[in-house]
Amino acid sequence: MPPMVPPPTTHPDEVRRSLVIPMFDEAERIGGTLRLLAGSPLAGEGHELLLVDDGSADGTAELAEKQIAELGLANARVIRSALNRGKGAAVRAGMLAARGHLRVFADADLSAGVDDIIRCFDTLVAEQADVVFASRAHPDSTIADSQPGHRVATGRAFNLVLRTFRLTTELDTQCGLKGFTADAAHTIFSAVTIEGFAFDVEVLALAERDGMRIVRMPLEWSHVDASRVRPLRDGAAMLRDVIALRRAIRRAGPSVPAPGAGGQMAVEKFEIMSRLERDHWWFRAKQRLLELELGRRHDGSGVACDVGCGTGSTLPVLTAHADSVIGVEFDGHAAALASSRQAAGVAVVRGSAGELPLASGSVDVLTSLDVVEHLDDDVAALREYRRVVRPGGLILLTVPAYQWAWSRHDEVLGHRRRYTAARLRDVADAAGVEVERVTYFHSWLTPLAAVVRKTPIRRLVRGDEEEVSYVHPHVNRLLGWIATAERRVLRSADVPVGLSILLVGRAPGGPRPGD
Repeated sequence: MPPMVPPPTTHPDEVRRSLVIPMFDEAERIGGTLRLLAGSPLAGEGHELLLVDDGSADGTAELAEKQIAELGLANARVIRSALNRGKGAAVRAGMLAARGHLRVFADADLSAGVDDIIRCFDTLVAEQADVVFASRAHPDSTIADSQPGHRVATGRAFNLVLRTFRLTTELDTQCGLKGFTADAAHTIFSAVTIEGFAFDVEVLALAERDGMRIVRMPLEWSHVDASRVRPLRDGAAMLRDVIALRRAIRRAGPSVPAPGAGGQMAVEKFEIMSRLERDHWWFRAKQRLLELELGRRHDGSGVACDVGCGTGSTLPVLTAHADSVIGVEFDGHAAALASSRQAAGVAVVRGSAGELPLASGSVDVLTSLDVVEHLDDDVAALREYRRVVRPGGLILLTVPAYQWAWSRHDEVLGHRRRYTAARLRDVADAAGVEVERVTYFHSWLTPLAAVVRKTPIRRLVRGDEEEVSYVHPHVNRLLGWIATAERRVLRSADVPVGLSILLVGRAPGGPRPGD
């Protein structure tokens, strides 16, 4: 069994205030922003600064890390995304990664300055608010340098659409300064789905729907050139997002608070998994594919670890390919179910995919099946996987495919995203995992999913029941045969389409089989 180390803990009073700054191609000005913050109370004791890089192509993340080191900002860190997903995705990642009791996000250009950021924190306390948002339309706000006329006009037009759709009664939802208590941040950002610039609208709509105390505050605001908003392209995307948001808000009930990192599955979903996964064709197909890759890429020795082991169905598969096996599971209920059904020599421990309770280089094989899509920072998770795997050790992942296939089922399971093969490879590359294979599987389900997701037939599908659920034994056997036929193809070739994706990679360095 590898040496275990407890995940890092934080004293509840250690981080009181977290400031989140999203970044995209900010190399020209992030240095100045960090210098201003370094000379302010926001760099003091009890504060935390998270800079979330949204797939910048100009070296923003590297420059920020260098500047943090030069300024001695011990309370600051950079979170990276391999892909440019949008400001909403960056803010969400930062808010859910933050540790402070109070959490504020502000734009990288500091158009809302340090004094207003501090005032936002203070207002949360003074007003006993769940959410505080700065508004340029507040009668006490000061606009030191206004936006260009066309930006003002498009902003007003967008706000008129919001009020027409009854998504807000406010005149300014888009100002980039908003604050939250930790509980409010977890509840709201665990439910946010919009990754682009319109995410502010969803944040305030969710807070209002859930009955949170929302306070509007004035600010001194100054326009900064080099805005990342592209009026035509981003305006169209924002309009599309608010139309979808209006439909979603009308359909959905109140959000459920979701403490902890990443999207989490409900207890009842784990109960269903526990009953079905031993015999259900869906789970069996993944396990057989896992066995195929393990059999030809690993010599059957050492330590195997399944991250996000759920109720433990994959652990018996690993026992045939390793000397000892560990399951790591964040959810206590699922971990208890997994532990109760394992043979001697298999350990199940509580832990997060982002902070594994394992020593560096202590694992020979790491599997993580349908896990990283639940996590806000998938690159950071794969870096952590790479850390615990010995040089040359094997890493096997599966994820759901195609964002167009997104459904209520994904929301119930706590997914953050679905992938393409190229996107998953990019994430692995950014995390330093050496990719050996990426292929789709469950290919035969793709046209069926397209019909269900993209045609009026979707209206006949009830709730989240269109995916993994009970099937008649004869149907289950038939689908198992189809999956077996596909697996014969996968022995010698990659499949170009499918509802799931398999990635096979290794930690850099070390010997490979056959070396």
